[in-house]
Amino acid sequence: MPLLLIRETGACSDVGRLRQSNEDALLLSDPVFAVADGMGGARAGEVASAMAVAALHGFQGGEQQLAQAIEDVNLRIHTASQADASLLGMGTTITAAMVDGAALVLAHVGDSRAYLLRAGQLRQLTDDHSLVGELIRRGALTPAEAERHPQRSVITRALGADARVDIDVLRVPVEADDLILLCSDGLTGMVGDAELGRILRGGGNLDQLAQELVLAANRAGGEDNITCVLLRIGTRNEEDTEPERPPIVILPTTALDARAPQASPADRVAARGGRGRLLAIIGGVAALGIVVAVAVAIGLQWAHFVGATDDGRLAVYQGLPFDVTADLPLYRAVSISDIRTDVLSAEERRALLDHRLGSLDSAQARVDGLMASSPWLRTPPSTP
Repeated sequence: MPLLLIRETGACSDVGRLRQSNEDALLLSDPVFAVADGMGGARAGEVASAMAVAALHGFQGGEQQLAQAIEDVNLRIHTASQADASLLGMGTTITAAMVDGAALVLAHVGDSRAYLLRAGQLRQLTDDHSLVGELIRRGALTPAEAERHPQRSVITRALGADARVDIDVLRVPVEADDLILLCSDGLTGMVGDAELGRILRGGGNLDQLAQELVLAANRAGGEDNITCVLLRIGTRNEEDTEPERPPIVILPTTALDARAPQASPADRVAARGGRGRLLAIIGGVAALGIVVAVAVAIGLQWAHFVGATDDGRLAVYQGLPFDVTADLPLYRAVSISDIRTDVLSAEERRALLDHRLGSLDSAQARVDGLMASSPWLRTPPSTP
């Protein structure tokens, strides 16, 4: 019996025409694919969206496990925002998808969306957890009125807002050749469903289609960050070998935007074809590994945590406490202390090695505070 799988993927993310940074993040890590749209003061939204997609990297499990993984990262985002003033109020949407049998499983929080294109007909699969979304469901607004509503960007549910979160988990029957679109509201706020359907019906390479969607949003005004992931459903027989797909996490691209050549905002995606293809995952897997490393090393300068080095010393790390692969961590040590973790009490290890995200100052202060209060914990200098 033929089994369903993701046959082809495509993706693109862009800062848009008006924003200074990109708080969106995306994940291509078969069997899970996701889009997250961060929010919060300063650059905290970028931290939240990166945490959300990184938590799903390498996921293995079913519907319940997917929901649990999102509940877990919700708590981590909420805890981090409460522990560090620089992250206060951060949160993110999440729309994650995976194939399970003959169904597409969606786990959804916020106003990012999932669509299904089948036989030329486009259908929205998720409900927006937003103020205007609630008003539409109550019959107080029409979809056309919602597009112009001044509070259309106000969301009613997000990861990190509270210690617990309600997650919409959907099972949608899918068929071979179905096309799935996951996107942030930077796309749907600028491009209506009719235009989305027209572009997607054009067919062709999914990376190119993703870029066309982003370009359409920028031409319409590009008022927000724009991210989309496209998935083509295919089949394989049980005896066939499933093709291996390298797992890819794309973190917020603020640093890349800052380093890229400046072009007319309206033509950013078209004129900057190299960047569009870089972020669209067009086969340069090695290059994408570099993109992730650059995004962490440069773009996540404001995200730090306390951890332990391989030789057991307390250190402050920059980035996120996750590994894209065994050879590609999303963090690097920026300060290594003289304190060995094996001399800490169990309570001190739990308090310090909790991977709590914060600013460089807050992470360094935790280590410095321990060194000041317990100077005897320093590693004694070696005698000649």
